Amino acid sequence: MGTRCRVSYLDSRNIEHAVDVTAESLFEAAAVAIRAFREGALVEELPVAGTELRIAVFPLPVEHRVRLQRVEQWAQTGTVKSPVEMLRRERVRELLGLKNEAGK
Repeated sequence: MGTRCRVSYLDSRNIEHAVDVTAESLFEAAAVAIRAFREGALVEELPVAGTELRIAVFPLPVEHRVRLQRVEQWAQTGTVKSPVEMLRRERVRELLGLKNEAGK
């Protein structure tokens, strides 16, 4: 079902961009938000690898910060501990438009 999150970032002009998403994990929330920012209107400066994403998890206001580069690394590398984690990584890769490099 997922958890409601608000994902935001500051662009180089110090303008904050935010979107509300529903996701199963922190990295999925980041990936869903990136897709929304890429597809959305009025966003002139998209996040790049070094952009810090702030992720607030609701209903309790818990906030996490992660760089887009870290999300991309997690999606493409590392030991997969379970089938659920494998599916989560595949979903994040798909959302970010990354090639499936897990099989290489």
